[in-house]
Formats: sequence, structure tokens, C-alpha cells
Amino acid sequence: MTTPVLVLAGASGFIGTRLVEAAKAAGYEVRRLVRSAPERAGDYQWDPASGTIDTSVFDCAYGVICLNGAGLFSRPWTASYKRVLWDSRIDSVCTIADSLAARAQREGADALPQVFIAGSAVGFYGSGRPDTDGTVTRSAYAILTESSPNGTGFLAELCMAWESEANRVADLGIRTVNARTGLVMGQSGGMLAILQHPYRIGLGARLGDGENWMPTIARDDYVRALLCILREPDLSGPVNMTSPDPVPNKVWHRALADHFRRPGFLAVPELPMRITLGDFANEAVLASQRVMPQKLLDHGFRFIAPTVPEIFSHEIPVPK
Repeated sequence: MTTPVLVLAGASGFIGTRLVEAAKAAGYEVRRLVRSAPERAGDYQWDPASGTIDTSVFDCAYGVICLNGAGLFSRPWTASYKRVLWDSRIDSVCTIADSLAARAQREGADALPQVFIAGSAVGFYGSGRPDTDGTVTRSAYAILTESSPNGTGFLAELCMAWESEANRVADLGIRTVNARTGLVMGQSGGMLAILQHPYRIGLGARLGDGENWMPTIARDDYVRALLCILREPDLSGPVNMTSPDPVPNKVWHRALADHFRRPGFLAVPELPMRITLGDFANEAVLASQRVMPQKLLDHGFRFIAPTVPEIFSHEIPVPK
């Protein structure tokens, strides 16, 4: 039996490193797209900024996953960093789409992968929280599924452009999935890697009034969901990559404080965050998105950590 080949962009990241391990354990041959000169077997060079790629990476490939993108929580969203957030995502998907289109024209549809999974984010839906001018696009309590309309703001516009670029691959006849990613929880990266340290010493704080809904998912469940999508031929289009138990920040905050057996009486006022962090606060830190992974649930996906306390217990072991 031929070993299925998986091409992965973003293999060195917080999610990608775990995905490489899980994909190999599941029987895939993993080919990593890297920016520097390849130093080990399975590495193929590319440069999304210039649109160049070693096209042999797609030879006999079954699937392609693109997780490339600068971190949303890495630094405040200055005008220059917004450009980095935008270009790092759009350029990556564009480079893959262009290469696959050229391959289809040169070698025909049979030379193309069967599935393409491109990153996206729950930021597609905008935020249910009031913006600085008091406007709000929808109820903060609205349940959001894959059929919900897009919201407004920088991140919503980025996600729409991101998905539009990925859909160029769908136009080639390749099953394409837009992985609308929530807050991926893990000890070594993402939001939790930053916040776990103050919580460990009893300085964790609720964000504002704590009413903003947080669509979280354990990193291991996120990786398992990606592997599920690869093998499920009926899954296509947008797929919400979140746990089935979104909670308000005040519940998330209390659960993490309890996890570390620390008090949870502190709170960070909302107004200073909005003033100093701008769109980063409005669309990320204080965003309210009550997202449900309807498509995953409809396809029978079983989460190993469906609730917030289970996510913390699974991803951050605490000595008893």
C-alpha cells in the first residue's frame, strides 16, 4: 500500500510541530515547506513573499495543509504589524494556489492533491462586543456556525481575503477546507503560553467584565480534527475548529485559576485595554465569539477535551 504524502506549510510552529508527529503516527509521509535551504530529508524550500516554491513537493501528494501566518497574539497590531499579519497569510496561500494551478495546466488534474486545508480564523465572524464607538454588529450571545455571515473589522476582512485565496484551489477541483481556528490552547504556544505564568502565581485576571465568549480548543483536538478532515471526503468549505463548549471569559478565567489552585479575584479594566491596544483589544483580546463546531459534530468527531476544565487538564498538567 502506498504511503499517503502530506505537504505541510508551518511545520515548525506551535500547531505544526504536533501535527508532524501525529501525521507520521497516522501513516503519512510528511513533507515540510521551509524558507531556508533544506537541511534534512522531507524539507522543500519556498519563499511566499516572492511566490517561489520547489514544485516537486507536490509530486504524488495526497493532501496539503497551510498553517502559515504571523502570530495574532505575538505583539500589538500596529499598522506595520497588520501588514505582516495580512501578507504572511495571503502570500502563503497564493503561492500554493499559483503552483497548483500551473501544475494542473502542465500535467492535468490527476497530478493534483486530493485535499487542501487552509488556515482561517473565527475572526471571520467579527465580534459581538461593542467597538470603541459603541457600535456592535450582532448579539454577543449569538451562536455562530459555519453558515453564519461574516462580521466586520480588520480580522474579518483578513479572513475573507484568506478564504477567497484558498478557494482558488477549490476552483481546480481540489476539495478545499477553510479551517476557521479558535483559540488553540497548549502549554508551549498561543494565548495560554502567555497567560499561564501569571495564573501560576495567583496573578491571573479576568478581562474587562468577563462577558466576552471565548471559542477555545485543545491543541491535540485541533490536530486530530485536521487529520479527520483529511480523511473525510464530505468535509469541505469552512469548518469551525473550536471545542463544543465556548464559555465567557469570566468562566474561562475562573477555570484556569482553579486549575492552578489559585485565587481569581483580579480583573483588567476594559477601557485601558481598548485605548492602548486598539484593534488588537477589540478584535482579539476582548472579542466575543460564541462559535460552535457544527460540521465536526455532524461528522461524528469526538473531542478528547470538550470543556474548558478538560482542556486545561489535558494541556497543562499540574502536580497534585
